[in-house]
This record gives sequence, C-alpha cells and structure tokens, in this order.
Amino acid sequence: MRKILGLTFALLAAATLLTAAPALAMAAVNAAMVSAAIDYGRSGAKAPLAEFLAPWTVYEERAAGLDETEERACVYTPFLLVAAEARDRTRAGGPMTRADAERVLGDYRGYVIFGVTLFGEQADFAARLTARALLGRRTLRPALVHLPPAAEATADGSRFWTQLYLYFPDKDFRADSRAVLQVTTADGRRRSFSFLLAGYR
Repeated sequence: MRKILGLTFALLAAATLLTAAPALAMAAVNAAMVSAAIDYGRSGAKAPLAEFLAPWTVYEERAAGLDETEERACVYTPFLLVAAEARDRTRAGGPMTRADAERVLGDYRGYVIFGVTLFGEQADFAARLTARALLGRRTLRPALVHLPPAAEATADGSRFWTQLYLYFPDKDFRADSRAVLQVTTADGRRRSFSFLLAGYR
C-alpha cells in the first residue's frame, strides 16, 4: 500500500498537481486525530488488512455478500492515511512519529483518494477503464488513476482481480457529500460504490 501510494505521489508531484488546500471531505486534521490514527495503526498491525480497512470500506451496490470475494472500495481519509503508515511501520518493526504523520498528510494533501478492488472473468478485464464520482448534479473525473499493468488470478484460479487507486481533487467535495463512485471496465460492466463522507473519521 505505502509503495503504491508513494509511487503515485511521485507521479502527482511530477505533474505539479499538488495543492495546499485541506481535504474538505474529511474531519479536521489536528494533533488528537494524528495520535488516534497512529494508535489505530499500531494496534491493528497484526489484523488482516480487510479487517483493518473495514470502517472505511463499502461494497459494490449489487454485492451478494460482504467479504473479500466481493468488489469493494475504500476511502483513504487523512486518518486512514496516517493509520496505514503506522501499521506498515509497526509491521516492519520501525517507529511512527508525528513528523512521519505530517509528511504523509503533506504528500496527499488536496486529494480525496479511493482504493477499489475489482474482479473479472478475463485477464484484461480492467483495461481502458473509466471512473467518475457523482456528487449531486456534479460529475467529477479523477486527476490520476493508478492501475497495475495486469490483473492477477485469484487463489482458486476462477477469475482475475485488480486493485486501483483513484485521486480526485478535493475542492469539490464537502463534509456532507454523498459520493457515488462509478468504475466501468473494458468488459462493459459498471460498478457503483456509495459513500456518505461525513461518516468516516
């Protein structure tokens, strides 16, 4: 996760997309939030990743169940960005400081980030995908899409999966926004994920 987001940040910086605006869709960033996020990351270091991400995860609106076999999306709030970094560092046996947290928050300032896990029948099912976020009457396109070059086979070999990250400029998001994330893949399937952004710390 950290490596993927780090690579994406490098691409964003190179394209001069970063802004100084706060993440409007999320709760205020302050010392108490940073401390709580670090604690959450440390305490969740041994938990399965899906369990760790569960409070920020929604499932595709037609999902038959709520488990790792279903398509899902996660919103990376500032809290979760710090917590994920603390989890990674704890798992690696290293420390996590407030300075580290500030660096992470600075890296992704100005964006609302979604991580999306998709499944398909063919190895190239996610090629040429399109994505958008619907906020009321507004339709937003991501500033950047990070998609692995190829989907991977599932453990049982029955289908393929991939995980992508979508970066939206946060200037159009508000704390009371309902965001419907839509992703359409090359196989013609459209997936929808609905987020009430005020509900995420």
